[in-house]
Amino acid sequence: MSVMAHEALRQRLSAQIVEAFSASAHGQTGGPIRLRVPFEGSLASLAHWNRWEPAVYSRPPGGEERFGVGVYRRLVASADDDWEDLKVRFAQEELPQGLFWFGAIPFDFHAPPLGLWAAWPKSIWFAPRLYLKKSAGSDEAEVLYMPPRGADEMDVRTDVIDLLDVHGDGAPAARPSFEQPEDFPRFREKIYRALRAIAQGRLNKVVVARFVTGRVTRPLDEALAALAAQYPDSHVFALSWQGRWLISASPERLCAIHGPAVKVDCLAGTARRGRSEDEDTVLERELVSSAKNAREHQAVVDHVLRALSGLCDEVEKEAGPSVLKLANVQHLRTRVVGRARPGIGLLDLAQALHPTPAVAGTPQREATTYVTAHEGWPRGYYAGAFGIYAEGDGELDVCLRSAFVDGGEAAAFAGCGIVEGSDPAAEWEESELKLKPMREALGLREEVGR
Repeated sequence: MSVMAHEALRQRLSAQIVEAFSASAHGQTGGPIRLRVPFEGSLASLAHWNRWEPAVYSRPPGGEERFGVGVYRRLVASADDDWEDLKVRFAQEELPQGLFWFGAIPFDFHAPPLGLWAAWPKSIWFAPRLYLKKSAGSDEAEVLYMPPRGADEMDVRTDVIDLLDVHGDGAPAARPSFEQPEDFPRFREKIYRALRAIAQGRLNKVVVARFVTGRVTRPLDEALAALAAQYPDSHVFALSWQGRWLISASPERLCAIHGPAVKVDCLAGTARRGRSEDEDTVLERELVSSAKNAREHQAVVDHVLRALSGLCDEVEKEAGPSVLKLANVQHLRTRVVGRARPGIGLLDLAQALHPTPAVAGTPQREATTYVTAHEGWPRGYYAGAFGIYAEGDGELDVCLRSAFVDGGEAAAFAGCGIVEGSDPAAEWEESELKLKPMREALGLREEVGR
């Protein structure tokens, strides 16, 4: 969207919010302003790179979009906080009806944020002051706005326009440096090192990841629209904090809970898509019959079943894995459902499940420690989880097919599960396929290749 179109959109939206504000109690109570507004197109049109206020965009499979900007409440974890601290602090907060927390957790909750992620806290959650929701196919959006206490109409107009500002408040004073990506020889050596650890019996499986860097050449709204169009079965998510963006088009749900109903996806085992329908069918059959992929996938299923057994009274899984076909790859997927015990919420599930063998390896604790010690760069929020949360309910998706964007420069990430018999060349090619969504969506240039 052009700057002029952005300007027209924010002026129109601010006028509608001011009108609703004027018809209310003029903000004396500090309560939310709720309204419905005509809104053609995607809420992604409100997103842009030049953002200093925290912001979020979310479009899960099914097409319901959410966009939020500004901070009504924030909850960030420091280096010393653990899962229990996070759960206690969430329990102490109360949000207006219809408002949600948006945020993310890192790959390793015990590791401090370093490298690219040094400017971010260990875990980020915030409830936006301006929040819009739009159903798939609708030409209207629901708006919830939290005006400053005691504000008048002019204050509200200025506040909303500032929240939607396409220019932002300037760049951060200090930017994290992007490390040099690995070429194939360095990646191959990491694979061999992991295979030696497996041969010694220290690990059964470990996920080895790499990243590429490049210059972003597409506006954010176009990048999000491209991801949503190409990957309709993935959760397209973008989170801005301190002027930097975390973006993902994740095919994998870590966990979801609504009331007692629990849902988890087990996603492991990968093959490329075919160039024709016949080739695609052949590759699918090879994926389903592959002993290596079956071992990878079963490790995730077993981990999920063990983790949920302590939190749910009933746990059921599909009889066997199905094949999830995405634009770039196809995966083995098994869905698991359960009935949570009283008092169990989203963060309890996440603590028990994360990180799964799909992003860390097995045994879980040893693999996570190995990754943090031997990856060669800090994963931060890559292979962590992001999502939405309110009063125990919500959903977290694994932060895969993701990128970190800072000042027009991006690092895009991909990982591969290494087990006995893994081939470095094949793993490199798999990682290239997994990097494709972000490379194409962001229009990355100057990437490091083989």
